[in-house]
This record gives sequence, structure tokens and C-alpha cells, in this order.
Amino acid sequence: MDMAITTMTVVAGLIFSMAVGIVVEELIFGEIVRLFFAEPALQRVRCWTKRR
Repeated sequence: MDMAITTMTVVAGLIFSMAVGIVVEELIFGEIVRLFFAEPALQRVRCWTKRR
């Protein structure tokens, strides 16, 4: 029984580690970064129309 619990703990740890790694990679290199740092579209349009 101890072996089964240890195996389940190791497998769950590996899965959790992979999930966190994928999320961090997506935040750093993926499309999610654009959601946090992108200028709102309406604000871009207003700035563009003021320049003309």
C-alpha cells in the first residue's frame, strides 16, 4: 500500500510540475502576454485620430 501511495504522489507531482511549466512558458513566450500588455483598441484608435 505504501508503494501505491508513493507512486501516486510521484505521478501527481510530475503532472503538476509539467502543468506549471506549460503555464509559465505560455505566459512568457505565448499569446497570453499580449492580453496583459496590449493597449486597448479604442485607445489606439483615439490616439490615431488625434494625430491626423
